[in-house]
Amino acid sequence: MSVERRRKRLVWAGGIFALLCAVALSWGIVQFRRHGQVRDAKPDPYANFGSETIRPEPEFLDLSSQIVQAMQLKTTIAKVPRFSKVLHLRGSLAIDSNRISHVHARFPGQIVELATVKGLRSQQTRSSTPPARQLQNFDEVEQGVPLAVIWSKDLGEKKSQLAVSLAKLRVDQQTLENFKELTKSGAISDRELREKRAEVEQDKIAAFTAEAILRVYQVTEDDIKQVIDSAEKIHRSEATDKSYALDWPRVVVSAPIGGTIVDKVVTVGDIVDANADLFKIADLSVLSVWLHPYEEDLPVLEKLPRPLQVSIKIPAHPELGELPGKIDRFSPIIDPNEHMALLIGTVQNPNGALLANQFITADVGIPAEKGVVEIPSNAVIDVGDDVIVYIQPDVSNPRFHRRKVSVVQRYFDVVYVRSELTDEQRHNGQKEIHAGDAIVTGGILELEDYLQQR
Repeated sequence: MSVERRRKRLVWAGGIFALLCAVALSWGIVQFRRHGQVRDAKPDPYANFGSETIRPEPEFLDLSSQIVQAMQLKTTIAKVPRFSKVLHLRGSLAIDSNRISHVHARFPGQIVELATVKGLRSQQTRSSTPPARQLQNFDEVEQGVPLAVIWSKDLGEKKSQLAVSLAKLRVDQQTLENFKELTKSGAISDRELREKRAEVEQDKIAAFTAEAILRVYQVTEDDIKQVIDSAEKIHRSEATDKSYALDWPRVVVSAPIGGTIVDKVVTVGDIVDANADLFKIADLSVLSVWLHPYEEDLPVLEKLPRPLQVSIKIPAHPELGELPGKIDRFSPIIDPNEHMALLIGTVQNPNGALLANQFITADVGIPAEKGVVEIPSNAVIDVGDDVIVYIQPDVSNPRFHRRKVSVVQRYFDVVYVRSELTDEQRHNGQKEIHAGDAIVTGGILELEDYLQQR
């Protein structure tokens, strides 16, 4: 056998031997670790639990002051909420539709005169003797103040109808008296007398109707008396009042309410119809409130007693503070674009500081449910389906109690949990939180992690 072949055999034999040694060493190490682990292992208290048994979780956690400081644990006191929720609504002010008057002419005709601000209070001029100028928008007027004068032939005709009716009644009454005398002598039959009496009754009805029509058109009692007096003077062939005769078709348009002129659509020379609006006068001492809550807040608002009491703020005038308002109507229509509802109410504006169409905010307090306390939203953590809260029974002792609680409602900054539980809730492991309990707010996540690691 050659030297080269012998050398190859020795190399193969050495490799196989080294491999066998490595396998034997690995097997020995595994056996050593297995036997050592069995000797050092402690009995598992949960080893014999069934597959459905849950390991009990510790409820109390005792910490050192160093750990409390390292976790930066903070506490706050649980309290009974005044409101379960305060809705912050936005909206605007508006003219109350029940406090706006549409001023009509009553008779068609031509505007021949408009009132001036003499004797009226103007928003631009607050002095006691404002300069005389023609009536304009946003002037303030008092009830009964003349606003305009219209020359109307229709009014003249209605006055003339009353005068003609009175004249005919007077003539027929005199004829009736003559018929009575002639009937006694047999010159007139009873039938002719009865016909004349019926004619007099018809004249009375015609005169009454003409006078009533003038009252329907709100012609003053003085004007009606002037018509009656003029008809009497004409009968007696006496001179009538020429100035009143000239004003026979004169219609005076007066303010039906006191307030502010928010719309003036006429000027001198305009021909107006009886149905047209000449002015719009608004009483701004009370304004409408329009608030826009979200659709999901409506069920809670509808359960509150009405009228709802709201606190209104004017962002443009913070010095006014909070103004009390009342909401008495809920619109049955939801805005299709923003999905917001409409609440309508009123607010007092005696000094005129509030303006129509002004932007406002309002707070509506929802009364708190009984058996509920308020805690900060950062005091609760969700562990699976459970809501966990930590309390510190004694603020001088760094001992903390882990409790599973029942949440009533969550909001952005606070959470409302139950302080009174049913037997079923207690059976499910939930515990109560009472007013005055010290609730952990800062470091609650670190506290839960520390407890789970243990």
